[in-house]
Amino acid sequence: MVDEPTQFEKDMAMTADELIEDFALGVMRVCDDNLRMNRQAHGDDYLEGDEIAYDVLHQSCSELFFPLSTKEDAMEAVERWVVHERWCVRALAQGAKYLLEHGSFNFGPNTGEEYVEGEEDDDDSESFMDFTMMIE
Repeated sequence: MVDEPTQFEKDMAMTADELIEDFALGVMRVCDDNLRMNRQAHGDDYLEGDEIAYDVLHQSCSELFFPLSTKEDAMEAVERWVVHERWCVRALAQGAKYLLEHGSFNFGPNTGEEYVEGEEDDDDSESFMDFTMMIE
């Protein structure tokens, strides 16, 4: 009997573009589900747009970053996605790019803090929320 590949193994077998597309489809699905539920609750007049909880988007960026960081063409692939028409995909791609460049939302031009090897990195979810406010 052959074991099914783990999600990690599937992620590692994908190209950088395929990996980003897989995650992008996931965040778009979450946003579309949120819009559908809000329209059911508030009527068709509910404003259209991408709605996703910060913690879900933050987790998606972090989970994308780890396998993406092993891909040689990661930065080139991310650059193709940072201009996507959907805000949630731009946020995902820009978040992954920021993590590839700085390793955490607590460091880099967003915060003015520099990474110091050996120092503990605090939870970066608050810095991530600030980061998302800059995404157009």
